[in-house]
Formats: sequence, C-alpha cells, structure tokens
Amino acid sequence: MMAQTAPTAGSYINSLYNEEPAGAFSGGHLFMLTPDLTIAEDNRSEGYWHCDIADQDRLTWSDKVYELFGLSAGAAINRDLIVAHYAEHSKDALERVRKLALSRSLGFILDAEIRPEGSDNRSIRVLAVPIVTGGRVVGVHGLKRAL
Repeated sequence: MMAQTAPTAGSYINSLYNEEPAGAFSGGHLFMLTPDLTIAEDNRSEGYWHCDIADQDRLTWSDKVYELFGLSAGAAINRDLIVAHYAEHSKDALERVRKLALSRSLGFILDAEIRPEGSDNRSIRVLAVPIVTGGRVVGVHGLKRAL
C-alpha cells in the first residue's frame, strides 16, 4: 500500500479555486493559507494580477486579465475604473470581502459578475492573497479566470 501525501495548504486553496462550481463563492470566502500562484504561468485560462495598495492601488495585470475585462493588453487601468465593471451585487461583495480580508491580512476567493467592454456580462472567479510587509498589508495579488 502506497503512503498518501497530505495536501499542502496552498494546494487546498488552489483546489477550491479551480474545482468548486460557479457561484460557490458569490458572497466571498476568506482564508489564511497561501496558495501557489505560479499555476497561472502554465495555465492559459487564468491570469495573474497585482494591486499595489502602498502606491494608490496601482494595478498590474497579465494579458489574460485584460482579455477577461474586454480591454486591450497594456491599456491604462485603475482600480476605480475596473470596479465599475462589476455588477452592483458583485461590487458590494467585492468591497465587503476585500475590506475584511485586508484588515485581517487574509486572502479571499470571490465569484463575481462583470461587464466586459463590448461584451455580455460574464462570471469570473477572483483569488486574492495579501502581501504583508512589517505586519502591514501593502498589496494584494492573485488569479482571475472565467467561470
């Protein structure tokens, strides 16, 4: 009989992010574990994003995230502009779960409905992980994918 290896904390969060059905996290899901974000490097269906809180919420996105929002890669973006693409119920959930997560240095998963430029509404899943320096959240980064 082969020994079974227990899943790592990060792989548990990755499995939640990748395997739960659409809508499972419409209200948000907080977590304390640190998932492996390098999975986006080899996965064309999800994109990496970064928000530098210390620099006025400056956003950095991979091409896939631009595509999800119907924007040209490299287009000028800011957090207010992007949050405006979220449907009201998803915007409310995003702001609520983000505020709570960042105040406690937690990550979160959120299923959200967005209105991409020039396209019909679509559902996405957001995985967010805080970047903590000196006991303070200075940024957040993660993955986004279509559902």
